[in-house]
Amino acid sequence: LSAADRQAIAKEVTQLKNTITGLANSRDSNGNYMFGGFKLNQAPFRADEDGTIQYHGDSGAHSVQVSEDLRLRTGVDGATMFLRVPTQTGGKDVFAILEKLESDLKSGYADASSVDDLDASIQHFSIQQTRVGAELNKADLQQAALEKRILLMDENLSGLEDADLAALVTELQSQIVSRDAAQQAFVKIGQQSLFDYIR
Repeated sequence: LSAADRQAIAKEVTQLKNTITGLANSRDSNGNYMFGGFKLNQAPFRADEDGTIQYHGDSGAHSVQVSEDLRLRTGVDGATMFLRVPTQTGGKDVFAILEKLESDLKSGYADASSVDDLDASIQHFSIQQTRVGAELNKADLQQAALEKRILLMDENLSGLEDADLAALVTELQSQIVSRDAAQQAFVKIGQQSLFDYIR
């Protein structure tokens, strides 16, 4: 690549870094920051005076109870998503990786380790996306189970509503009379002795 090509790529990397910073500071439908952990009301990623992106959230993980024994994670904390990219030289944050690549390109030389770290970032995001997808799949399965449960409850309720109440009460009274008669017979039989049978 020519020097001009590297400068053009450096500008693209700068735009990519700004885009990722914007995504890292995304809000949900309630206006809460999605990647700030439990710190919902402040932007989790902010640039310092020297332009370095710092994380100001925490590692809290939100979840919601969707059944008697299942909780679903409803998000990923920003530290896990953007600051713990596993590279050959250890964990790095995606912003530092992009800043290094940007700096290398502007200086006219792209270090191979910067490209490797960028590849590691892409793989890391893919893994995080897979984890979120797994939670979505669990949510879909639970939704289907809840819909089936609601359908069964509606059928049972419909059966109760359609039942003839007078007939059910009559049948219940008949069963109670039969039970009482059986208990009285058992008591009489239990009180008899061998001499009563011989008579």
